Amino acid sequence: MKKALFALLCLAAMLSAGTGLKAQEVTITLYPGWTWISYIGTEPQDFSTALGSFTPAVGDRIKSQWGIATYRGNGEWRGQLSEFYPGYGYMYYSARLVPVSVTMGEPLPFEAVSTAEPTGVTATGATVGGTVSVGEGNHVFVRGVCWGTERTPDVDGSHATGAAEAGSQAIILDGLTPNTTYHVRAYMVTDHGLSYGEAVSFTTLEGDGGSSTAPIGAIDGKFTINEDGGQIYFSQGNLQYQASTNTWKFAESQYDYIGDANSNISSTYDGWIDLFGWGTSGYHDTNDPYNVNFQPWSSSDSELSNDYNVYGYGPSTNMPDMNLTGTCANYDWGVNNPISNGGNNANQWRTLTRLEWKYILDSRNTTSGIRFAKAQVNEINGVILLPDDWTTDTYNLNNTNSIGASYSSNVINAFQWATIESVGGIFLPAAGGRFGTTVASVGDTGFYWLSSSNSSCCAYYVYFYDAGIYLVNYRRYLGRSVRLVCDVEI
Repeated sequence: MKKALFALLCLAAMLSAGTGLKAQEVTITLYPGWTWISYIGTEPQDFSTALGSFTPAVGDRIKSQWGIATYRGNGEWRGQLSEFYPGYGYMYYSARLVPVSVTMGEPLPFEAVSTAEPTGVTATGATVGGTVSVGEGNHVFVRGVCWGTERTPDVDGSHATGAAEAGSQAIILDGLTPNTTYHVRAYMVTDHGLSYGEAVSFTTLEGDGGSSTAPIGAIDGKFTINEDGGQIYFSQGNLQYQASTNTWKFAESQYDYIGDANSNISSTYDGWIDLFGWGTSGYHDTNDPYNVNFQPWSSSDSELSNDYNVYGYGPSTNMPDMNLTGTCANYDWGVNNPISNGGNNANQWRTLTRLEWKYILDSRNTTSGIRFAKAQVNEINGVILLPDDWTTDTYNLNNTNSIGASYSSNVINAFQWATIESVGGIFLPAAGGRFGTTVASVGDTGFYWLSSSNSSCCAYYVYFYDAGIYLVNYRRYLGRSVRLVCDVEI
Protein backbone atom coordinates (compact mmCIF):
# COMPACT_ATOMS: atom_id res chain seq x y z
CA MET A 1 0.00 0.00 0.00
CA LYS A 2 2.78 2.43 0.88
CA LYS A 3 4.63 1.71 -2.37
CA ALA A 4 1.46 2.28 -4.38
CA LEU A 5 0.78 5.57 -2.62
CA PHE A 6 4.37 6.70 -3.13
CA ALA A 7 4.09 5.90 -6.84
CA LEU A 8 0.91 7.96 -7.12
CA LEU A 9 2.54 10.86 -5.31
CA CYS A 10 5.38 10.72 -7.82
CA LEU A 11 2.88 10.58 -10.67
CA ALA A 12 1.10 13.64 -9.36
CA ALA A 13 4.40 15.50 -9.15
CA MET A 14 5.37 14.56 -12.72
CA LEU A 15 2.01 15.57 -14.11
CA SER A 16 2.24 18.91 -12.34
CA ALA A 17 5.77 19.58 -13.57
CA GLY A 18 5.36 18.17 -17.06
CA THR A 19 2.01 19.62 -18.12
CA GLY A 20 1.90 23.01 -16.42
CA LEU A 21 -1.19 22.01 -14.48
CA LYS A 22 0.28 23.36 -11.28
CA ALA A 23 -0.62 27.02 -11.33
CA GLN A 24 1.35 29.17 -8.92
CA GLU A 25 1.87 32.62 -7.43
CA VAL A 26 5.16 34.49 -7.07
CA THR A 27 5.88 37.44 -4.79
CA ILE A 28 8.37 40.00 -6.15
CA THR A 29 9.76 43.30 -4.86
CA LEU A 30 9.25 46.49 -6.85
CA TYR A 31 12.03 48.97 -6.17
CA PRO A 32 11.69 52.70 -6.82
CA GLY A 33 12.19 53.25 -10.54
CA TRP A 34 12.36 50.40 -13.05
CA THR A 35 12.25 46.64 -12.12
CA TRP A 36 12.25 43.68 -14.51
CA ILE A 37 9.29 41.34 -13.96
CA SER A 38 8.04 38.19 -15.74
CA TYR A 39 4.45 36.97 -15.91
CA ILE A 40 4.34 33.21 -15.21
CA GLY A 41 0.62 32.52 -15.56
CA THR A 42 -0.79 30.03 -18.08
CA GLU A 43 -3.37 32.39 -19.60
CA PRO A 44 -3.34 36.14 -20.50
CA GLN A 45 -4.61 38.32 -17.65
CA ASP A 46 -5.43 42.01 -17.38
CA PHE A 47 -3.17 44.05 -15.12
CA SER A 48 -5.64 44.41 -12.26
CA THR A 49 -6.31 40.66 -12.04
CA ALA A 50 -2.66 39.66 -12.36
CA LEU A 51 -1.54 42.12 -9.67
CA GLY A 52 -4.15 40.79 -7.27
CA SER A 53 -4.61 42.86 -4.12
CA PHE A 54 -1.71 45.19 -4.96
CA THR A 55 -2.76 48.82 -5.61
CA PRO A 56 -0.42 50.68 -7.98
CA ALA A 57 0.56 54.30 -7.29
CA VAL A 58 -0.53 56.99 -9.70
CA GLY A 59 2.25 57.30 -12.26
CA ASP A 60 3.31 53.63 -12.13
CA ARG A 61 4.10 52.29 -15.59
CA ILE A 62 4.38 48.91 -17.28
CA LYS A 63 6.54 48.64 -20.40
CA SER A 64 7.15 45.95 -22.99
CA GLN A 65 8.80 45.83 -26.42
CA TRP A 66 5.57 46.85 -28.09
CA GLY A 67 4.08 49.45 -25.80
CA ILE A 68 3.65 51.13 -22.46
CA ALA A 69 0.77 51.79 -20.03
CA THR A 70 0.48 54.31 -17.21
CA TYR A 71 -1.63 54.00 -14.08
CA ARG A 72 -4.05 56.95 -13.72
CA GLY A 73 -5.75 55.88 -10.48
CA ASN A 74 -9.13 54.26 -9.67
CA GLY A 75 -8.04 51.02 -11.33
CA GLU A 76 -7.46 52.67 -14.72
CA TRP A 77 -4.45 51.98 -16.93
CA ARG A 78 -3.96 53.96 -20.13
CA GLY A 79 -1.70 53.20 -23.06
CA GLN A 80 -1.00 50.51 -25.63
CA LEU A 81 -0.90 47.68 -23.05
CA SER A 82 -3.76 46.27 -21.00
CA GLU A 83 -2.74 42.71 -20.04
CA PHE A 84 0.17 40.38 -19.36
CA TYR A 85 0.98 37.43 -21.63
CA PRO A 86 2.48 34.16 -20.34
CA GLY A 87 6.25 33.87 -20.59
CA TYR A 88 6.97 37.49 -21.53
CA GLY A 89 9.18 39.89 -19.62
CA TYR A 90 8.06 43.39 -18.62
CA MET A 91 9.55 46.43 -16.89
CA TYR A 92 7.58 47.97 -14.05
CA TYR A 93 8.22 51.58 -13.02
CA SER A 94 7.27 52.22 -9.39
CA ALA A 95 6.53 55.86 -8.54
CA ARG A 96 6.88 55.11 -4.84
CA LEU A 97 10.01 56.15 -2.91
CA VAL A 98 10.34 52.82 -1.04
CA PRO A 99 10.33 49.15 -2.16
CA VAL A 100 6.95 47.42 -2.19
CA SER A 101 5.92 43.76 -2.60
CA VAL A 102 3.44 42.43 -5.13
CA THR A 103 2.15 38.86 -5.62
CA MET A 104 1.66 37.96 -9.28
CA GLY A 105 0.44 34.92 -11.19
CA GLU A 106 -2.53 32.62 -10.90
CA PRO A 107 -3.88 31.43 -7.55
CA LEU A 108 -3.88 27.71 -6.92
CA PRO A 109 -7.15 26.10 -8.07
CA PHE A 110 -9.65 25.53 -5.28
CA GLU A 111 -9.33 22.29 -3.39
CA ALA A 112 -10.46 21.11 0.02
CA VAL A 113 -10.60 17.88 1.98
CA SER A 114 -12.75 17.42 5.09
CA THR A 115 -13.04 14.51 7.50
CA ALA A 116 -16.51 13.22 8.40
CA GLU A 117 -17.57 12.45 11.94
CA PRO A 118 -17.26 8.68 12.53
CA THR A 119 -20.53 6.77 12.84
CA GLY A 120 -21.63 3.22 13.60
CA VAL A 121 -18.98 2.87 16.31
CA THR A 122 -18.78 -0.58 17.89
CA ALA A 123 -16.18 -2.25 20.09
CA THR A 124 -14.13 -3.27 17.05
CA GLY A 125 -15.22 -1.05 14.20
CA ALA A 126 -16.58 2.25 12.88
CA THR A 127 -17.58 3.93 9.64
CA VAL A 128 -15.21 6.74 8.68
CA GLY A 129 -14.71 8.90 5.61
CA GLY A 130 -14.61 12.40 4.24
CA THR A 131 -15.29 14.68 1.30
CA VAL A 132 -12.88 15.87 -1.39
CA SER A 133 -13.61 19.00 -3.45
CA VAL A 134 -11.45 20.45 -6.23
CA GLY A 135 -11.80 23.29 -8.70
CA GLU A 136 -11.99 22.97 -12.47
CA GLY A 137 -8.73 21.80 -13.99
CA ASN A 138 -7.51 20.18 -10.79
CA HIS A 139 -7.13 16.40 -10.62
CA VAL A 140 -7.64 13.90 -7.79
CA PHE A 141 -5.13 11.05 -8.08
CA VAL A 142 -5.74 9.40 -4.70
CA ARG A 143 -8.19 9.92 -1.87
CA GLY A 144 -8.70 7.99 1.32
CA VAL A 145 -8.59 7.99 5.09
CA CYS A 146 -5.85 7.21 7.58
CA TRP A 147 -6.33 6.31 11.23
CA GLY A 148 -4.46 5.37 14.36
CA THR A 149 -4.12 6.05 18.06
CA GLU A 150 -1.77 8.99 17.46
CA ARG A 151 -3.42 12.42 17.21
CA THR A 152 -2.39 13.14 13.62
CA PRO A 153 -2.39 9.86 11.68
CA ASP A 154 -0.86 9.92 8.21
CA VAL A 155 -0.44 7.68 5.16
CA ASP A 156 2.69 6.10 6.62
CA GLY A 157 0.41 4.27 9.04
CA SER A 158 -2.96 2.54 8.66
CA HIS A 159 -4.84 3.94 5.68
CA ALA A 160 -7.28 2.95 2.96
CA THR A 161 -7.96 4.47 -0.45
CA GLY A 162 -11.20 5.14 -2.29
CA ALA A 163 -12.11 6.07 -5.85
CA ALA A 164 -9.80 8.65 -7.45
CA GLU A 165 -12.46 11.33 -7.80
CA ALA A 166 -14.00 14.23 -5.96
CA GLY A 167 -16.96 13.65 -3.66
CA SER A 168 -17.73 11.83 -0.45
CA GLN A 169 -16.52 8.39 0.54
CA ALA A 170 -17.15 5.97 3.38
CA ILE A 171 -14.92 3.20 4.65
CA ILE A 172 -15.92 0.62 7.26
CA LEU A 173 -13.09 -0.15 9.70
CA ASP A 174 -12.96 -3.43 11.59
CA GLY A 175 -10.47 -5.25 13.76
CA LEU A 176 -10.09 -2.27 16.10
CA THR A 177 -9.31 -2.62 19.81
CA PRO A 178 -12.26 -2.23 22.22
CA ASN A 179 -12.38 0.79 24.55
CA THR A 180 -9.66 2.63 22.60
CA THR A 181 -9.54 6.19 21.26
CA TYR A 182 -8.73 6.46 17.57
CA HIS A 183 -8.04 9.49 15.40
CA VAL A 184 -8.85 9.63 11.71
CA ARG A 185 -8.05 12.05 8.87
CA ALA A 186 -9.26 12.12 5.29
CA TYR A 187 -6.56 12.83 2.70
CA MET A 188 -6.13 13.39 -1.01
CA VAL A 189 -3.36 13.62 -3.61
CA THR A 190 -3.97 16.22 -6.33
CA ASP A 191 -1.80 18.10 -8.82
CA HIS A 192 -0.51 20.04 -5.83
CA GLY A 193 0.52 17.10 -3.69
CA LEU A 194 -0.75 15.39 -0.55
CA SER A 195 -3.09 17.19 1.83
CA TYR A 196 -5.12 16.17 4.87
CA GLY A 197 -8.43 17.10 6.42
CA GLU A 198 -8.82 17.86 10.09
CA ALA A 199 -8.36 15.02 12.58
CA VAL A 200 -11.50 13.72 14.31
CA SER A 201 -11.67 11.20 17.13
CA PHE A 202 -13.87 8.36 18.33
CA THR A 203 -13.64 5.77 21.08
CA THR A 204 -14.58 2.17 20.47
CA LEU A 205 -17.07 0.55 22.83
CA GLU A 206 -16.24 -1.87 25.58
CA GLY A 207 -16.84 -5.61 25.21
CA ASP A 208 -16.36 -8.04 22.38
CA GLY A 209 -17.84 -5.70 19.76
CA GLY A 210 -20.95 -7.72 19.14
CA SER A 211 -18.98 -9.71 16.60
CA SER A 212 -20.88 -10.59 13.45
CA THR A 213 -22.82 -13.83 13.40
CA ALA A 214 -23.41 -13.56 9.67
CA PRO A 215 -21.54 -15.99 7.41
CA ILE A 216 -18.94 -14.92 4.85
CA GLY A 217 -20.51 -12.87 2.08
CA ALA A 218 -23.60 -11.83 4.08
CA ILE A 219 -24.76 -8.53 5.52
CA ASP A 220 -25.19 -8.79 9.28
CA GLY A 221 -28.89 -8.05 9.51
CA LYS A 222 -31.65 -10.58 10.25
CA PHE A 223 -34.99 -10.64 8.41
CA THR A 224 -37.96 -12.73 9.52
CA ILE A 225 -39.52 -14.56 6.57
CA ASN A 226 -42.55 -16.39 8.00
CA GLU A 227 -44.93 -16.63 10.94
CA ASP A 228 -42.85 -19.43 12.44
CA GLY A 229 -40.01 -16.97 13.09
CA GLY A 230 -37.56 -18.24 10.48
CA GLN A 231 -34.90 -15.67 9.60
CA ILE A 232 -32.40 -15.08 6.80
CA TYR A 233 -29.35 -12.97 5.96
CA PHE A 234 -29.03 -11.28 2.57
CA SER A 235 -25.86 -11.57 0.50
CA GLN A 236 -23.51 -8.58 0.28
CA GLY A 237 -24.53 -7.82 -3.32
CA ASN A 238 -26.22 -9.10 -6.47
CA LEU A 239 -25.06 -12.41 -7.93
CA GLN A 240 -22.51 -12.17 -10.78
CA TYR A 241 -21.10 -14.78 -13.18
CA GLN A 242 -18.08 -15.06 -15.49
CA ALA A 243 -18.55 -17.65 -18.23
CA SER A 244 -14.90 -17.94 -19.31
CA THR A 245 -13.87 -19.14 -15.83
CA ASN A 246 -17.22 -20.54 -14.65
CA THR A 247 -16.97 -18.35 -11.55
CA TRP A 248 -19.79 -17.03 -9.38
CA LYS A 249 -19.42 -14.15 -6.97
CA PHE A 250 -21.36 -11.46 -5.13
CA ALA A 251 -20.96 -7.82 -6.17
CA GLU A 252 -18.50 -6.03 -3.90
CA SER A 253 -21.04 -3.34 -3.05
CA GLN A 254 -24.80 -3.56 -2.67
CA TYR A 255 -25.34 -0.76 -5.18
CA ASP A 256 -23.07 -2.30 -7.85
CA TYR A 257 -24.56 -3.78 -11.01
CA ILE A 258 -23.31 -4.69 -14.50
CA GLY A 259 -25.94 -2.92 -16.60
CA ASP A 260 -25.57 -2.70 -20.38
CA ALA A 261 -22.58 -5.07 -20.50
CA ASN A 262 -25.07 -7.92 -19.98
CA SER A 263 -25.74 -7.64 -23.72
CA ASN A 264 -22.41 -9.51 -24.21
CA ILE A 265 -23.85 -12.66 -22.64
CA SER A 266 -22.34 -15.81 -24.19
CA SER A 267 -20.58 -19.04 -23.26
CA THR A 268 -17.15 -17.47 -23.95
CA TYR A 269 -17.62 -13.95 -22.58
CA ASP A 270 -14.76 -13.11 -20.20
CA GLY A 271 -16.56 -10.24 -18.49
CA TRP A 272 -19.18 -10.48 -15.75
CA ILE A 273 -22.96 -10.70 -16.11
CA ASP A 274 -25.69 -10.32 -13.49
CA LEU A 275 -29.00 -10.75 -15.37
CA PHE A 276 -30.07 -14.39 -15.67
CA GLY A 277 -32.92 -16.48 -17.03
CA TRP A 278 -34.91 -18.31 -14.34
CA GLY A 279 -33.33 -21.55 -13.17
CA THR A 280 -30.09 -21.07 -15.13
CA SER A 281 -27.70 -22.30 -12.46
CA GLY A 282 -25.87 -24.61 -14.88
CA TYR A 283 -27.49 -27.73 -13.37
CA HIS A 284 -28.64 -30.34 -15.85
CA ASP A 285 -31.02 -33.18 -15.00
CA THR A 286 -30.46 -35.77 -17.69
CA ASN A 287 -33.69 -37.56 -16.74
CA ASP A 288 -35.80 -34.63 -17.90
CA PRO A 289 -36.17 -34.38 -21.71
CA TYR A 290 -37.53 -30.84 -21.34
CA ASN A 291 -34.58 -29.51 -19.37
CA VAL A 292 -32.89 -27.05 -21.76
CA ASN A 293 -31.39 -23.55 -21.54
CA PHE A 294 -30.08 -24.24 -18.06
CA GLN A 295 -26.75 -22.42 -18.45
CA PRO A 296 -26.22 -18.92 -16.96
CA TRP A 297 -25.53 -17.47 -20.41
CA SER A 298 -28.77 -18.79 -21.95
CA SER A 299 -30.39 -15.88 -23.72
CA SER A 300 -33.19 -17.09 -25.99
CA ASP A 301 -36.42 -19.02 -25.63
CA SER A 302 -37.12 -22.47 -27.08
CA GLU A 303 -40.70 -23.71 -27.26
CA LEU A 304 -40.68 -27.42 -26.43
CA SER A 305 -43.97 -28.56 -24.99
CA ASN A 306 -47.12 -26.74 -23.99
CA ASP A 307 -47.72 -29.45 -21.41
CA TYR A 308 -44.33 -29.57 -19.70
CA ASN A 309 -42.11 -26.58 -20.44
CA VAL A 310 -43.44 -24.03 -22.90
CA TYR A 311 -40.32 -21.88 -23.12
CA GLY A 312 -37.70 -24.41 -22.03
CA TYR A 313 -36.27 -22.66 -18.97
CA GLY A 314 -35.83 -24.21 -15.56
CA PRO A 315 -37.50 -27.35 -14.21
CA SER A 316 -40.45 -28.60 -16.17
CA THR A 317 -43.78 -29.88 -14.94
CA ASN A 318 -42.49 -33.33 -15.91
CA MET A 319 -40.54 -33.17 -12.62
CA PRO A 320 -41.90 -33.50 -9.04
CA ASP A 321 -41.35 -29.86 -8.09
CA MET A 322 -41.58 -27.02 -10.61
CA ASN A 323 -40.18 -24.46 -8.14
CA LEU A 324 -36.45 -23.99 -7.40
CA THR A 325 -36.94 -26.04 -4.24
CA GLY A 326 -37.15 -29.65 -3.15
CA THR A 327 -36.22 -32.06 -5.94
CA CYS A 328 -35.55 -29.07 -8.22
CA ALA A 329 -33.40 -27.12 -5.75
CA ASN A 330 -30.26 -27.54 -7.86
CA TYR A 331 -31.76 -25.15 -10.40
CA ASP A 332 -31.38 -22.45 -7.71
CA TRP A 333 -28.12 -20.54 -8.30
CA GLY A 334 -27.09 -20.60 -4.63
CA VAL A 335 -27.80 -24.28 -4.09
CA ASN A 336 -25.98 -25.74 -7.09
CA ASN A 337 -22.98 -23.40 -7.18
CA PRO A 338 -20.19 -22.33 -4.84
CA ILE A 339 -20.01 -18.52 -4.54
CA SER A 340 -16.34 -17.53 -4.55
CA ASN A 341 -16.68 -14.72 -1.99
CA GLY A 342 -19.62 -16.31 -0.19
CA GLY A 343 -18.05 -19.31 1.49
CA ASN A 344 -17.11 -21.03 -1.80
CA ASN A 345 -19.27 -24.11 -1.15
CA ALA A 346 -22.49 -25.30 -2.74
CA ASN A 347 -25.72 -25.44 -0.71
CA GLN A 348 -24.91 -22.31 1.30
CA TRP A 349 -27.30 -19.87 -0.39
CA ARG A 350 -30.74 -19.85 -1.94
CA THR A 351 -33.38 -17.61 -3.51
CA LEU A 352 -36.38 -16.25 -1.61
CA THR A 353 -39.82 -17.72 -2.34
CA ARG A 354 -42.80 -15.58 -3.31
CA LEU A 355 -44.40 -15.99 0.13
CA GLU A 356 -41.14 -15.17 1.94
CA TRP A 357 -40.71 -11.97 -0.03
CA LYS A 358 -44.30 -10.93 0.70
CA TYR A 359 -43.71 -11.52 4.42
CA ILE A 360 -40.51 -9.43 4.43
CA LEU A 361 -42.20 -6.58 2.63
CA ASP A 362 -45.71 -6.65 4.10
CA SER A 363 -45.96 -8.59 7.35
CA ARG A 364 -42.82 -8.47 9.46
CA ASN A 365 -42.90 -7.02 12.96
CA THR A 366 -39.83 -4.81 13.33
CA THR A 367 -38.49 -2.77 16.23
CA SER A 368 -39.17 0.50 14.40
CA GLY A 369 -42.20 -0.58 12.40
CA ILE A 370 -40.19 0.17 9.23
CA ARG A 371 -39.71 -2.64 6.70
CA PHE A 372 -38.59 -0.88 3.52
CA ALA A 373 -38.14 2.46 1.73
CA LYS A 374 -37.40 3.70 -1.78
CA ALA A 375 -34.08 5.56 -2.11
CA GLN A 376 -31.19 6.84 -4.18
CA VAL A 377 -28.03 5.39 -2.64
CA ASN A 378 -24.77 6.80 -3.94
CA GLU A 379 -26.84 8.17 -6.87
CA ILE A 380 -28.25 4.68 -7.65
CA ASN A 381 -32.02 4.14 -7.61
CA GLY A 382 -33.40 1.21 -5.66
CA VAL A 383 -35.17 -0.22 -2.62
CA ILE A 384 -33.85 -0.39 0.95
CA LEU A 385 -34.89 -3.27 3.22
CA LEU A 386 -34.43 -2.73 6.97
CA PRO A 387 -33.66 -5.63 9.36
CA ASP A 388 -35.97 -6.69 12.16
CA ASP A 389 -34.03 -4.76 14.84
CA TRP A 390 -33.61 -1.53 12.87
CA THR A 391 -34.05 1.68 14.91
CA THR A 392 -34.67 5.18 13.65
CA ASP A 393 -31.72 6.45 15.71
CA THR A 394 -29.40 5.23 12.94
CA TYR A 395 -30.90 7.28 10.11
CA ASN A 396 -34.18 9.08 9.50
CA LEU A 397 -35.89 7.67 6.39
CA ASN A 398 -38.84 9.27 4.61
CA ASN A 399 -41.99 7.70 3.10
CA THR A 400 -41.28 4.29 4.60
CA ASN A 401 -43.37 1.17 3.86
CA SER A 402 -44.82 2.96 0.82
CA ILE A 403 -44.70 1.10 -2.50
CA GLY A 404 -45.76 4.30 -4.29
CA ALA A 405 -42.93 6.45 -2.93
CA SER A 406 -40.36 7.77 -5.39
CA TYR A 407 -36.64 7.00 -5.35
CA SER A 408 -35.96 10.65 -4.50
CA SER A 409 -37.80 10.24 -1.18
CA ASN A 410 -34.42 9.38 0.37
CA VAL A 411 -31.18 10.68 -1.15
CA ILE A 412 -28.34 8.91 0.66
CA ASN A 413 -24.63 9.38 -0.01
CA ALA A 414 -22.00 6.66 0.26
CA PHE A 415 -20.99 7.64 3.78
CA GLN A 416 -24.56 7.64 5.05
CA TRP A 417 -25.22 4.31 3.38
CA ALA A 418 -22.18 2.73 5.02
CA THR A 419 -23.74 3.62 8.37
CA ILE A 420 -27.08 2.05 7.43
CA GLU A 421 -25.38 -1.05 6.03
CA SER A 422 -23.26 -1.45 9.15
CA VAL A 423 -26.43 -2.23 11.14
CA GLY A 424 -27.88 -4.61 8.54
CA GLY A 425 -29.49 -2.43 5.87
CA ILE A 426 -30.05 -4.07 2.47
CA PHE A 427 -30.16 -2.24 -0.89
CA LEU A 428 -31.51 -3.66 -4.13
CA PRO A 429 -30.36 -1.50 -7.07
CA ALA A 430 -32.53 -0.85 -10.10
CA ALA A 431 -30.25 -2.93 -12.32
CA GLY A 432 -32.56 -3.22 -15.33
CA GLY A 433 -33.53 -6.33 -17.28
CA ARG A 434 -32.52 -8.36 -20.35
CA PHE A 435 -34.52 -9.75 -23.28
CA GLY A 436 -32.23 -11.97 -25.32
CA THR A 437 -29.16 -9.76 -25.71
CA THR A 438 -31.07 -6.49 -25.38
CA VAL A 439 -30.68 -4.73 -22.01
CA ALA A 440 -33.16 -2.06 -20.92
CA SER A 441 -34.38 0.01 -17.95
CA VAL A 442 -30.92 0.10 -16.34
CA GLY A 443 -30.96 2.53 -13.42
CA ASP A 444 -34.75 2.93 -13.59
CA THR A 445 -36.29 -0.46 -12.84
CA GLY A 446 -35.41 -3.47 -10.71
CA PHE A 447 -36.36 -7.09 -11.50
CA TYR A 448 -35.37 -9.79 -8.98
CA TRP A 449 -36.14 -13.48 -9.46
CA LEU A 450 -37.88 -15.51 -6.75
CA SER A 451 -37.73 -19.31 -6.53
CA SER A 452 -41.48 -19.74 -7.11
CA SER A 453 -42.88 -20.84 -10.46
CA ASN A 454 -46.33 -19.90 -11.72
CA SER A 455 -46.65 -22.33 -14.62
CA SER A 456 -44.61 -24.22 -17.17
CA CYS A 457 -43.69 -20.94 -18.83
CA CYS A 458 -43.61 -18.29 -16.10
CA ALA A 459 -41.96 -17.57 -12.74
CA TYR A 460 -42.35 -14.88 -10.09
CA TYR A 461 -40.07 -11.89 -9.60
CA VAL A 462 -40.00 -8.64 -7.67
CA TYR A 463 -40.66 -5.66 -9.93
CA PHE A 464 -40.06 -2.10 -8.75
CA TYR A 465 -39.78 1.32 -10.33
CA ASP A 466 -40.06 4.95 -9.25
CA ALA A 467 -43.73 4.67 -8.27
CA GLY A 468 -44.33 1.05 -7.32
CA ILE A 469 -43.19 -2.33 -5.98
CA TYR A 470 -45.03 -5.45 -7.14
CA LEU A 471 -44.82 -9.23 -7.36
CA VAL A 472 -45.42 -10.34 -10.94
CA ASN A 473 -44.84 -13.42 -13.05
CA TYR A 474 -43.71 -13.66 -16.64
CA ARG A 475 -41.54 -15.63 -19.08
CA ARG A 476 -38.65 -17.55 -17.54
CA TYR A 477 -36.22 -16.64 -20.33
CA LEU A 478 -36.12 -12.96 -19.34
CA GLY A 479 -32.86 -11.80 -17.74
CA ARG A 480 -33.37 -10.72 -14.14
CA SER A 481 -31.19 -9.86 -11.13
CA VAL A 482 -30.59 -12.42 -8.37
CA ARG A 483 -30.04 -11.57 -4.69
CA LEU A 484 -29.41 -14.70 -2.65
CA VAL A 485 -30.07 -15.31 1.04
CA CYS A 486 -28.94 -17.85 3.64
CA ASP A 487 -30.91 -19.14 6.59
CA VAL A 488 -30.02 -18.06 10.12
CA GLU A 489 -28.93 -21.10 12.08
CA ILE A 490 -30.77 -21.49 15.38
